[in-house]
Amino acid sequence: MNEEHVILSERPEDLKKAVKWGREQQKKIINKKNKRIADALMEKMTPLILQRRSLK
Repeated sequence: MNEEHVILSERPEDLKKAVKWGREQQKKIINKKNKRIADALMEKMTPLILQRRSLK
């Protein structure tokens, strides 16, 4: 695998900011993905749950 690395800055404080920004972006992406999965599960499972309740 051929990877390219880019040095944004030599200053440690800039690198820390870049890492912090990257982690925040990763959290946002994961949260969006988790919400989409949860919404899809609720859409599929809600009718089944309601159906089982009505059978009792």
